[in-house]
Amino acid sequence: MKRTKLTYIMCLLISCLLLSSSFAQEYAAQWHLPEAAKARLGGGKLNNVIFSPDGTRVAVATAIGIWIYNAHTTKAVSLFSGIQTGEIDKYLPTKPPEALTFSADALIVASAHGNRIYVWDTATGTAFAMLDEHPDAIKAIALSPDNTKLATAGGDWIVRMWEVSTGKYINSLRGHSGAVNAVAFSPDGKILASAGARLRLWDAETGELLNADNEDLGSIDHLAFSPDGKVLASSDGWGHRVHLWDVETSTIQKRLKKHTGKIRDIAFSADGRRLVSVSSDAMRVWNVSTGAELKSLPTPQDKHAQRVPPILKRKELDKAYLPNRRDDVHSVIFSEDTKHLISASKDGSLHIWDVEKGLYQSSFSLGAHSDLISVLAFSADGKYLASNDGFEERIRVWNVENATQHAILTPGQGDFLNPVREITVSSGIQKVAGRDYEGTIRIWDAATAAQLSTVVTDKLQRYWPLVFSPDQKILAGRERLSSDNIELWLIEHGAHLSTLKGHKEAVSEYTFSPDSKIFVSGGGDGTIILWDAETGDQRNSLTGHIKSISALAFSADSKTLASGSGNEIRLWDVHTSNLMGILDTKLNVQALAFSPDGKRLACGTEDGRIQVWDLVPNFQVHSTFTGHQGSIYVLMFSPDGKTLASGGNDGTVLLWDM
Repeated sequence: MKRTKLTYIMCLLISCLLLSSSFAQEYAAQWHLPEAAKARLGGGKLNNVIFSPDGTRVAVATAIGIWIYNAHTTKAVSLFSGIQTGEIDKYLPTKPPEALTFSADALIVASAHGNRIYVWDTATGTAFAMLDEHPDAIKAIALSPDNTKLATAGGDWIVRMWEVSTGKYINSLRGHSGAVNAVAFSPDGKILASAGARLRLWDAETGELLNADNEDLGSIDHLAFSPDGKVLASSDGWGHRVHLWDVETSTIQKRLKKHTGKIRDIAFSADGRRLVSVSSDAMRVWNVSTGAELKSLPTPQDKHAQRVPPILKRKELDKAYLPNRRDDVHSVIFSEDTKHLISASKDGSLHIWDVEKGLYQSSFSLGAHSDLISVLAFSADGKYLASNDGFEERIRVWNVENATQHAILTPGQGDFLNPVREITVSSGIQKVAGRDYEGTIRIWDAATAAQLSTVVTDKLQRYWPLVFSPDQKILAGRERLSSDNIELWLIEHGAHLSTLKGHKEAVSEYTFSPDSKIFVSGGGDGTIILWDAETGDQRNSLTGHIKSISALAFSADSKTLASGSGNEIRLWDVHTSNLMGILDTKLNVQALAFSPDGKRLACGTEDGRIQVWDLVPNFQVHSTFTGHQGSIYVLMFSPDGKTLASGGNDGTVLLWDM
């Protein structure tokens, strides 16, 4: 009976774990939600990717925190974004860490932000130590193999040792004559290597200098010990060189010089016989004993972008299709059997390579990490929300109800030399537009990915942002170099409709009225011009702002225009051009959006705050939301007005309950 009960409990446990795993990725993005936000879409703009030494975990530093992923399942297991130390709440700085490292067993992560260090438990996602007494910005950190010591280094020429469990300072290692960019413990923890222009080896217990090499090697920024601790590899980044050192004598044994780009990472195989070095030009595999190059990856054919279906629906997303290039490697590690390499790219993707054949095998995606968000569009029923991905060639479509990624639209996958960039999406998620490097603007049906029309422009002219009229008939764009003019094209045939000339300074913002009859543009001198969208005739100009126009938005009935400039918002009667009111936001305005009933106006600022103003009966702030890191670039209410979506520089979309 006891055995039956135990078996039942184990089965229940396993099923719960499986259920947890299947839902983990869906709800991981909801960890550490800002107050008043009901969902987060995306994991944030990616800054750095590193593997744990044992290859079981991947740390992804983003604008909103540090994600820890299971390298085998690609599921998120932790998000480091806020901590509590003692009785005082302390939060991560707005920018990602300058240095990041795993412990040998992947149980601990240390991150450096300016002159402050956090030590995290990867299982719980909490920080158990914080070191904030470092006198200079930290450039390099390393954890000892037994997780008891932390070494830090920076621009003040000194290497410092700390006790991990308490954050207590131990001692300082002095002997460098310049900035220290890299530190690493030997596998047995007895030796600490540090390097800037020159290499130093220290007794990790006593701090005694063991060996010093005085050859100037430029600027060493990566160090890695072989598994047996007898060989030390160093790379000098922009010098494009890798050096192999004999640890006992502290002398260079091999100089590896075939890289032509900045070296980003180095790693030994588990048997110590091979070393891989990564730069912008290639991943190179070396024979450690001879210094001979064994392989150079990727091969020319593998450098090309991975082709994927133009519309990836949920079932394909679960199979981890990748919509980006795989030669943009920032971190790499050998598999335990040394037969494969696993590389990580800056778009949050993992790629597996066959070392012997030198060929690419497969890819996996770590969450949905986007670049800056500047375009949002709800479906007509409000069930889905589309967002752009900076200047990448994709639109992400999200299920609003469960805050999961529903689809990725990549209709304009160009070839390697003519990729499509600067993708935008129309209201209702009906059409998608983007421009390739040859200068052609392409317009597709969002539901089928069928190309509807093209607009041929000069190759040297880049029109951005591209803005659809709400009725899907007109596309607007501003040429970046001579940006005092705006071009309008007819979507159906791609024909040029009109050139809008009237601004004396560069055009900074523009949009269409909801009824598609009026086009409005704002310039660097604070002037706003209203145009007839069909004829291109100037209807009126609005003056009063003294700074550049940073945001424009119409009310749903097209009768009221809101304009943002500096720390003020002005409300205008579109028919009479009369000023209706001025709102003092105290902060620089970056985005505006009216609620569908016109009773509220949302304002996004450059410091990531959102103010929601009541417009009836009086102008007053109804609520203030904080949660984005950096500027907010776009705001949009759902069709029923119950949800406010915000996107910005941190690469996330936040949904707020209205």
